[in-house]
Amino acid sequence: MIASGKRCFLLITLVLIGLNLRPLLTSIGPLLPEIRLATGMSFSTAALLTTLPVLMMGVLALANGWLSRLWGERTAISLSLLAIVLGALIREFPPSASLLLGSALLGGLGIGVIQAVIPSVIKRNFTHRMPMVTGLWAAALMGGGGLGAWLTPEISHFSTQWHSALAWWSLPAILALLCWWSIGRHISPPVIASQPRSLKWVSSPRAWLLGVYFGLINGGYMSLIAWLPPFYIQLGWLPGASGILLALMTVGQVFGALLLPLFIRGSDRRPLLLLTLLLQLIGFGGFLLAPTLFPVAWALACGIGLGGAFPLCLILALDHHKEPLLAGRLVAFMQGIGFLLAGATPYFSGVLRDLTGSYQAGWLLHGVLVIILIGLTLRFNPRSYIDKIERRRA
Repeated sequence: MIASGKRCFLLITLVLIGLNLRPLLTSIGPLLPEIRLATGMSFSTAALLTTLPVLMMGVLALANGWLSRLWGERTAISLSLLAIVLGALIREFPPSASLLLGSALLGGLGIGVIQAVIPSVIKRNFTHRMPMVTGLWAAALMGGGGLGAWLTPEISHFSTQWHSALAWWSLPAILALLCWWSIGRHISPPVIASQPRSLKWVSSPRAWLLGVYFGLINGGYMSLIAWLPPFYIQLGWLPGASGILLALMTVGQVFGALLLPLFIRGSDRRPLLLLTLLLQLIGFGGFLLAPTLFPVAWALACGIGLGGAFPLCLILALDHHKEPLLAGRLVAFMQGIGFLLAGATPYFSGVLRDLTGSYQAGWLLHGVLVIILIGLTLRFNPRSYIDKIERRRA
């Protein structure tokens, strides 16, 4: 753990890093008509611009332990931020399908490593404020997504070429890289007292359950950032207005991520998780049945629900082990499986759009998945893992 004097700068740096983990994805949706016109992409192919980074998040989360041992936290996060910088910069070139997909792949590599490593950094350096800092980290991550959706269309209006707006997101990533390289040398490497069998999460039914749970929740977010702006553009909205609606959704996410962890009482996370799922069900139901009636309300309901669920899922996984490194590895496994699953959802939504000519089938799919998640939530009785942890420590 670093000295208290440097912990504030670390917190600021973590927030800045979080702000850079979603613009690569959310900047695409508001400009999708221009992208499809310039590249000839179908909807299902365009969905890969969201799917590929999310799949990379999953793959790199699963490889987190090996990467951390190979490079260490400081170097791993530094190289990951550099990958995000380069992924944004190459979008300055005239767009083609291969170039945009390559940038999505490169940026996804960096995002995947960072998301797997940061929870362990938080638990080790902010032990007594872990829920609050996790919520702040998640809020920054989602706030960055909102900025990407909101500012990209505005930047494109002042750029000589519309695709240059996508490359501007390299600048905050460069700032985050400089800050992390400065503070990273003051952070102690993780220490583990033992190597118990619990490290083999691949053989743990609970770890797989967490992964599926995390993946189904994040699949809703990934589909929204890919298809919410095009959905409303199809309904007659201007690209800027549709981007603002996505930004409002992420405003809801920020509030959900910041506020809901503050209501945590005791060790049972299920009541708050059920609340987040009910809000998501309201939002997806609104997009399905009455998209033009109260669009801001549906966006905010989905945003608060998804935003609150993200840090609560991280906290739920971190609860499963007292040792920060082991807890971090479980979170990495959960994110690995989860993002591999989540990455498929915007692609399937794009396929449904190609097949039906409408986005309604995608919203119906996510409504059904939320109902399944409500059933899964009931299985997370804290006695099912706290007792095991205490016996393992005894």
